[in-house]
Amino acid sequence: MAIAESQTRPETTSASGSQHDDELPAYAATLTAYHRAFANELRDLVDRLPVHPGDRVLDLACGDGVYSRWLAERAGPQGKVLAVDLSPAFLDLARREVEEGDVADRVTFAQGDLRHLPIPDDGFDLVWCAQSLYSLPDPVEALRRMERAARPGGVVAVFENDELHHVLMPWPVEVELALRGAELTALSQLSKKPQKFYVGRHLGTVFRAAGLAACQHRTWTIDRQAPLGPDDRAYFAGYLADLRAKATPHLASSPEIRDEFLRLGDPDSPGYLLDNPDFTVTCLNHLAWSTKPVG
Repeated sequence: MAIAESQTRPETTSASGSQHDDELPAYAATLTAYHRAFANELRDLVDRLPVHPGDRVLDLACGDGVYSRWLAERAGPQGKVLAVDLSPAFLDLARREVEEGDVADRVTFAQGDLRHLPIPDDGFDLVWCAQSLYSLPDPVEALRRMERAARPGGVVAVFENDELHHVLMPWPVEVELALRGAELTALSQLSKKPQKFYVGRHLGTVFRAAGLAACQHRTWTIDRQAPLGPDDRAYFAGYLADLRAKATPHLASSPEIRDEFLRLGDPDSPGYLLDNPDFTVTCLNHLAWSTKPVG
């Protein structure tokens, strides 16, 4: 977004942490809309992960707990999930999410990150991180710690985005080209390492640098077209609002393109993209995984 989550997450020692730990970050509402809008596709992804009855799963940077619940369902009554996040507000939200199902007794929550929690080596059948790896201070070191937490023969899996290709909307070509440049400029002002927002295309390299050479990679696409359902519309409206906030200040040198972007991206405009009866959109995500060697 993770944001999938369309709104930019802060740089922290955990993927979901906020500068104000007792408050949910600004992107939380968009994250919730994302998980609701794409629940079928995301559950299908989770169903394809190598989780078996009785497995032990680590959900790193669990956020709102959606994946924790789905993973606990996959692991069955004898399975266990450890859900970790730096943000107490997210952990409270995750507990509520898990309690809505029948898996509350299978999920344990812990506040902190991999560097400071006593997470056992060789302790988990699956170590999972969803749309959060890029916001960790050092993704390679995070993957190394994730690999240590996995048992020999266990799996380390990462679900991530690439900001440039995450949400593909039917912009006019000249608008899209200008938008991507403006977005990169905005991200460069948010982070000393703006390239991390494009980590999706480099997951294989990151895995290899962490010592997980046998990395498998596939893209995971989600398509929508008009008319949008309420959750779809809520997510894409949040995405467009965040894009307007980031990109518009950096389009001043191209007033015609800026005005066209605002016409298409402003919900009060008669040309708003989400109101177009021919609107289509594709979300492109990346799934990478590797098996920890035995012996």
